[in-house]
Amino acid sequence: MENENKQIKASKWALGILFVLSAVVLVLFFGVGYSNTTYLNGKNLTDPQFTGLLLIWLYALVGICVLSVLGFGIVAGIRNLKTKTTGQQRTGFAGWVFIFTFVLLVVSYFLSSAKPIRKGDGELVKIVWQLQISDVCLYTIYALVVVSILCSILSMLGVFKARK
Repeated sequence: MENENKQIKASKWALGILFVLSAVVLVLFFGVGYSNTTYLNGKNLTDPQFTGLLLIWLYALVGICVLSVLGFGIVAGIRNLKTKTTGQQRTGFAGWVFIFTFVLLVVSYFLSSAKPIRKGDGELVKIVWQLQISDVCLYTIYALVVVSILCSILSMLGVFKARK
């Protein structure tokens, strides 16, 4: 019980630190000057000074999320294997989540297109791996949003309640 309280306290601290850092980056992005000018399509456009910092922070958050999901999934999978040998009831869906995500990524890869596209500034993007990776990311995000909504609805309906 005491170990669980330490884990909850540590996760609250980690979440709080990430929240504060995110707030600082957002304040810098929206609150500090718009001094960067870009000439595009015959117009001078201005963009926030800390756009690069915001993008780096977003990449870092995605990395932290992916690493924590993989890490906790692996730990949960190992715990499930240990409980199987001791005869206790298995809990969690870590294995199913990994299988679903892997299948989703493979299907998304085969559905992705390498057809060149034009960006907003008229530049033609022809690099095949960039086109395929962006398609894989988009298809995966769409599928995971649908699955998240479905699981939320099923959870609210009580489908996932433990049976006694």
